[in-house]
Amino acid sequence: MWEATKGAISYSVQAVTDQGLTVTCNSTNTSCRLNGLQCSQLYNLTMVARNQVCDSVISETHHLMTEPCPPTNVQANMECEQLSATVSWQKSNLAVGYVAYFDNYNDHYSSCVASYTENQCVVSGLMCGTLYSVWVKALGGQYNSSDSTVVSFTSGPCQTSSIEAIMDCEAHSATISWQPSVGTESYVTELTASSGHSTSCTTNYTHCELSSLKCGEEYNVSVKALGDTCNNTAQMTGYLTTEPCTPMNLSVHYNVSSAQVMWEAAKGAISYSVQAVTDQGSTVTCNSTYTSCRLNGLQCSQLYNLTVSAQNLACNNTETSQQYRLMTEPCPPTNVQANMACEQLSATVSWQQSDLAVGYVAYFNNQNGHFTSCAGSETDTVCSVSALMCGTVYNVWVKALGHQYNSSHSAVVSLTSAPCLPREVEGEVDCSYDGAAVVSWNSTYGTANFSLTAVVDGNLQTLCATQQNICNVTGLSCGETYNLSLTGSNTQCSLTAPMHFNLTTRPCPPKHVAVNLQCGSRTAVLSWEERSDVELYVASAIKASGGEVQHCNSTNSTCQFSSLDCGEMYNFTATAHSQGCSSTASSTVFIQTEPCPPVIMSAQGLCQSEEVQIFWRQVRGVVNYLITATGSLGYVETFNTTQNQLLAALPCGQDYNVTVKGQGSECDSIPSSPAFFKSAPCIPRHVTTYVQCESNMGSVSWGPSDGAETYVAIATGLDGHTHKCLTNTTSCTWNDLHCGEEYTVLVRAKGDNCTSLPSNSTVIHMDPCVPQNLSPTVDCDMKVVSLSWDASNGTNLYLVSAEGENKTIALTTNDTTAHFSEFSCGQNYSLTVTSHSQHCPGSSTTAGLVQTWPCPPAGVSTVQDCLSGIVMATWQASNGSDYYTTTMQTDTGISIICMSDTNECSVTGLTCGQYYSVSVTASNQQCNVTSRENTTLQSVPCVPTNVAVLMDCENNTAVMSWSASRGAVKYSVTAIGRHNNVSCLSSDLSCSLGNLTCGSRYTAQVAAMDDNCSSIPSQAVMFNSAPCPPENVSAEVSCWSNSMNISWNAMREADHYLVSVIADSGGNHESCNTTDTACSISNVTCGNAFSVQVSSIRGSCRSQHSHTHNIMSAPCQPQGIRGTLDCVTNSAQISWDAAPGADSYSVSAVGEEGYTANCTTSSNTTCEVEDLGCGILYNFSVIAKNSKCGSQPSAIIDLQTAPCSLAGITAVPQCHNSSILVIWDLMEDSGGNTVYTATAEARDHTYLHCNNTGTSCYLHGARCDLQYTIIVSASSDQCSSMRSPPYRVSMEPCPPRNLMVNASCEDHSALVSWSPSPVAEMYHVVATGVDGHVHSCNSTVSNCSLSGLHCDQQYTVSVTASHENCTSKASENSTLTTGPCQPDGLSVTFNCTNQSALLSWQPRDNAAYYHGSAQAENGDMLYCQSWTPTCTIQDLVCGTVYNFSVQASDGTCNSSFADPVQSGAAPCPPDTVEVQLMPMVQEAQVMRFSWTQALCNNTEYLLKLTGSLLGDSQAQFELYSYWTSVTYFEIPLPCGSLYTATLESRVAAGTSDPSVPLNGTTAPCPPSGLVYSGNSTFATVSWNVSVFATIYTVYDRSVTPNIQRCSTAGLSCSLTNSSYNNLVITASNAAGESEAKSLMNALTQGRRRRDLKEEMSDNGGLSAPLMEVKQVTSTAYFIEWSEVQAASYYSLLIRKQGSSSGPQELTVYGERIFVDDLSPNSAYCFTLSAQNSATSGPESEPACVHTGQGLVR
Repeated sequence: MWEATKGAISYSVQAVTDQGLTVTCNSTNTSCRLNGLQCSQLYNLTMVARNQVCDSVISETHHLMTEPCPPTNVQANMECEQLSATVSWQKSNLAVGYVAYFDNYNDHYSSCVASYTENQCVVSGLMCGTLYSVWVKALGGQYNSSDSTVVSFTSGPCQTSSIEAIMDCEAHSATISWQPSVGTESYVTELTASSGHSTSCTTNYTHCELSSLKCGEEYNVSVKALGDTCNNTAQMTGYLTTEPCTPMNLSVHYNVSSAQVMWEAAKGAISYSVQAVTDQGSTVTCNSTYTSCRLNGLQCSQLYNLTVSAQNLACNNTETSQQYRLMTEPCPPTNVQANMACEQLSATVSWQQSDLAVGYVAYFNNQNGHFTSCAGSETDTVCSVSALMCGTVYNVWVKALGHQYNSSHSAVVSLTSAPCLPREVEGEVDCSYDGAAVVSWNSTYGTANFSLTAVVDGNLQTLCATQQNICNVTGLSCGETYNLSLTGSNTQCSLTAPMHFNLTTRPCPPKHVAVNLQCGSRTAVLSWEERSDVELYVASAIKASGGEVQHCNSTNSTCQFSSLDCGEMYNFTATAHSQGCSSTASSTVFIQTEPCPPVIMSAQGLCQSEEVQIFWRQVRGVVNYLITATGSLGYVETFNTTQNQLLAALPCGQDYNVTVKGQGSECDSIPSSPAFFKSAPCIPRHVTTYVQCESNMGSVSWGPSDGAETYVAIATGLDGHTHKCLTNTTSCTWNDLHCGEEYTVLVRAKGDNCTSLPSNSTVIHMDPCVPQNLSPTVDCDMKVVSLSWDASNGTNLYLVSAEGENKTIALTTNDTTAHFSEFSCGQNYSLTVTSHSQHCPGSSTTAGLVQTWPCPPAGVSTVQDCLSGIVMATWQASNGSDYYTTTMQTDTGISIICMSDTNECSVTGLTCGQYYSVSVTASNQQCNVTSRENTTLQSVPCVPTNVAVLMDCENNTAVMSWSASRGAVKYSVTAIGRHNNVSCLSSDLSCSLGNLTCGSRYTAQVAAMDDNCSSIPSQAVMFNSAPCPPENVSAEVSCWSNSMNISWNAMREADHYLVSVIADSGGNHESCNTTDTACSISNVTCGNAFSVQVSSIRGSCRSQHSHTHNIMSAPCQPQGIRGTLDCVTNSAQISWDAAPGADSYSVSAVGEEGYTANCTTSSNTTCEVEDLGCGILYNFSVIAKNSKCGSQPSAIIDLQTAPCSLAGITAVPQCHNSSILVIWDLMEDSGGNTVYTATAEARDHTYLHCNNTGTSCYLHGARCDLQYTIIVSASSDQCSSMRSPPYRVSMEPCPPRNLMVNASCEDHSALVSWSPSPVAEMYHVVATGVDGHVHSCNSTVSNCSLSGLHCDQQYTVSVTASHENCTSKASENSTLTTGPCQPDGLSVTFNCTNQSALLSWQPRDNAAYYHGSAQAENGDMLYCQSWTPTCTIQDLVCGTVYNFSVQASDGTCNSSFADPVQSGAAPCPPDTVEVQLMPMVQEAQVMRFSWTQALCNNTEYLLKLTGSLLGDSQAQFELYSYWTSVTYFEIPLPCGSLYTATLESRVAAGTSDPSVPLNGTTAPCPPSGLVYSGNSTFATVSWNVSVFATIYTVYDRSVTPNIQRCSTAGLSCSLTNSSYNNLVITASNAAGESEAKSLMNALTQGRRRRDLKEEMSDNGGLSAPLMEVKQVTSTAYFIEWSEVQAASYYSLLIRKQGSSSGPQELTVYGERIFVDDLSPNSAYCFTLSAQNSATSGPESEPACVHTGQGLVR
């Protein structure tokens, strides 16, 4: 190109070489192309401009040098060992350099450079076994040549790897195998032993077998790979070891149970195994790496075969020596026993024989100088010794004698010889104490137990036992003579001393001391139990008030004291004397002498009063006074008092004499002289109506009056007229009384010219007339029955009763009509009218039967068969019905009727989806009655139509739809698939089916539903679910090609798959659409992260994406590599530009002569390569890496280190002195003036310097935590060759900084961390607690865990760091406060009412608050928080078992959880318990208990009944129901039971507490002890109390309904006009009424009419008294009775009903008694009988009472 010249039209250019080669070109522009220029030429270029007229002058010459020609004769030669190649060529003219290129077309590319003077260059680092293409390019001054001709060569084969040798020890051969190497044609395997033996084999395979190997050799194994041009030999790591040689020359040194086995070393053996085997197979082994081994545990009495096996790492037990036979010593004899012949001082020892034994020796040693033995032959098992020492313990053992070795000692047994006996025994009695004595004897040799024995009470008894020579005997019986004997014993023998002696103890105090007062003589006789060993008794007596002591001596068992003062208290004792010893005094007995006789001062009585007043003088010694009043009628009354006067009431009508007698503690005084008085006649009592309620007759009776001669009774009517009766009996009867009247009757007694005051009055009520003309009517519509009759004169009230349905309905009226509205339907009733006055029931008149209306049907219900549509109506059958009509009607008027004579009816053909009202009408001949409540019925819903399905592929759900069905409340959709079924419910006309199994086909149907029925399913529709997303998606990136391979599992029924690869840097690419299960993507961008997803396609439906798979591509190749050298540290600082996708970088330095170095960094783009060699040229390259791949190596840069000519140096850090001592050697041939400079460079690139002409200097200012690199140079240029190699040294670590302590409260540990020191090798952490507890840990990293810390403690924590011999100073202290201790004593109280639990525990110090927790079995958690040691957890689920725990918190740290307490959320007991009592049947009452449902699912209940039967505390019962889920339970109890009922609830989590007790009683039992007295006109019925009865009722069952004749709370009842054959009695209380009990079996007694002169009985002249009981207070009664002739006294029996104890018997003098202190609310019966000295009279009729509640305090 050139600039245009003015006037030029064209240009001509010419290029001419020095050799004359010419090239031209012409152009009309300012440029021109010269073609055909030759390489390696220097052209001279000139140009001429032309126009139409002229050519210009030739321009200046411009020189052009073309590119060198491509090198020729290119050749490549391989250096096999170094994997390098030399390429040579023919030089090219004008070339300034050359570049040779090597390419294997498999990502390995290399080159080498040569100068223009060189015609070859070398490239190293070639890949083995690879075909390379080589070409050369010549470099020109301005242009480079084109590539030379390409030549090819193959590098040497790769070295074989993974060489393995497997030894076949038995075949003495080995198999060598290896991995194939690239470029190899065949292999040569060679084995060479250290002994010189070698063997080899050649093969084309990767294994080879070599045989005839020698034992005990180690072979070096090498494999040579043979290639076309080169061979490559690889050496196997380690050796091939052959089997060891056989051990020879065994010898054995035996000691008991152990044998030392020796042999000659076997070549190649590294260990030996010795085995000893008996003929029975018992084996003992040992192992050794030497030529001897000790066999331990050899059994005695055995023959062993010994062999030695040699082993090495290659073979075990392959070579075994010849056998060596060893006989061990006999076993020590067993079962050694030594028996002592105590009397002869000899012993026999026996043993069990030992195998292989030839004899035995038994040894006796007392370890005190006496030693003896005996021997036995091989067949003996016993031997004996004699002349043993007494009182000595011998050790006895036996040894078995063998052929070569003797056994060890047998087990040692102890034998104790007979004890030595004393010769002298003495004894002395201690008179100061009972049963005490001291016995002694002379001392004996040896240890023995001495026992002193005597015969006590016929038995041999040990008095004392001791090892001394004296014995204090205590506990002997007083007054006994003992024959003592002394026995010495030990473990083997027991011998009794031949001498005996007697010992007599002091006498006993007299026993059974008693004093008997001789009443009336003022004499007392003291007595005691006499003993034969006592010589004399001394008795004493003294008054309690003091005075002289009286003594009395006696040699027998009594002593008499006379002339005692009356009314005094005396104390008596006695002592025994014998053989100079006296006993202690006997127990003291007391006696009060009889009192002095009293004197009556006065006794007065008034005729008008029943009281008498008596006075007498006070007498000494009287405890109380006994006053006896005796009446002329035989009445005797005795009074007690402590005063000297008495005011008392006595029965009227008698003459009395009174005496007073003083009573002492032992005797009574003589009675006083009697005093006399007389009482007035008695008023007639107990006037009662005997016969009444008759039409014209009435009777009264009364009790007899003492002293009465005749009685006058007057009956006065309401209109004033009277009826008089005079009689000498105790009753009157009138036969002319008027009907309907009431008569008042009074009775007076006459006698002794005196008439008594009137008695109490009684009333005779007359019976009204019988009603006539009964007329019943029935109003069916009003459901009322009416009855009318004629009026009855004298009637105040009518009782109208109707009996039917086994029950009676009664009403009363004062009118002559009655209306019954409470009659039951469908019944026949019998009507009766009874007239009543106020007191008399009157007579009854009965009408005919009346029939009522039919009952309305109840319990109407329907049951529908949802499949057939048939409806069955049922109801409860109603009484009085002949047939039923069932009506089903819709609201639109559609009606269906069916009739039946049973209680059910079926209807078909109901219209689907309709509501029907169902009613039932019962009919008979009189009425039609329709059920009160109708029931409703809905017929089966209609079948759904127009069913369709719409598939939602994205969510894999199907939406079903349909048309509405009449009568449907909701719809049920069911889809049935091959793998699962799904369903849904909907109240709309569509429903979504979820949980579909992907890739499945479903058949779906819809059914309409109401509350009870479902229609038949609709027509089926079919659909397919969405395809399944592919599983097990995996993706792999090829690091070299950056291609991605994706694969997945095939999915059923998928048509094809879509693969999506999304880069994190953006972009979405569906890279594959395939029917296969794999896909490949090429050219993935380097350094990027990708998300891979795969979807399945089926028709128009696409599955959800598979789980996303994330993958990284290979990082990009690093760029911009640069580096600098540091001559002090001999390191290179390499840096580069960040590479996308790199997680870390690796820098590689490859130097000459095999020097290599490297460094890695995680994120920095700078890395320091340390430890470079001196004077070495290094090639540096960088590789980027991530978790999957490494990048291509970066471009290479070269750096060369400086040489090091000085010898090595040494540097020593001075700990805590901030200095380093540097030491070096002087250079050879250097003068003493050479200055050496030491330079230290720290990691932070700070420097320290020192210099010296000697061999050392100190570098000052060194800092902790730094590593220094030090060199010494003899020149100021640190990079000169006059320097040493670098030396690295580290200073001591700095005190650790940034100390942090993180406590872990749960496990009482703490993690201590700090900033790491770059030089520290070890850290030491110390924590010191306030309580002195010290804990430490060591770590090589910058954290350390302290475990086992005490809770609730404050620790001081410090850290020191160490490096080699230097340790840092301690860090600043940090304070650690551990968390609170876990709470103890956790308890849980469950509140079933609100389903909460109260947690409580022991408080913890320093706890700010607490966390409580409850974990259910399914993992659900509930919590509470509290500042106090209690906490309530709410909302527990009833029936769930929880693990409760609690932890303490100080606001920062929580303690570990307390040990869990498991408790269940149990339900509450039912809070409302009710009982329904059924009628009594067979004396048992069924009780139906019911209760409220617990608010807890699956609750069961248990009913518990406890109580007693018939009030008897000894007859307890306890009954349980079974666990039931219903809320009622029926259980029977006997009549008269007292019960307490409780309920418990339970679920799986636990059982509740018992409910609030429900107390009650059952109905009483029928009364027992029925007594009927009287006749049909007037009778009295009595009975025993029935426990828990409050009312007793007597019924007359001669009429229907039964008529109540009497109802009372007492125990008797008076009846008129009744036959006992028709009477029944019941007992009742609030719980119900007992069964009726007939009086037919009652005890029948005739009514006794008692005249003034009592009829005499056949029983010895005594008759039964007539008794009258009068209640005074609620618990006190006054009882009096008629006098019985010839009776001296009376026996009163008081029986408490229901009591387990017997009756109380009282003896009464006289005919009356006051009984008090009876138990409240109890039943008592009294019976009385007359008694005299000859016989007992019959018992009276019982009189029974029921006491009141008593006083309320």
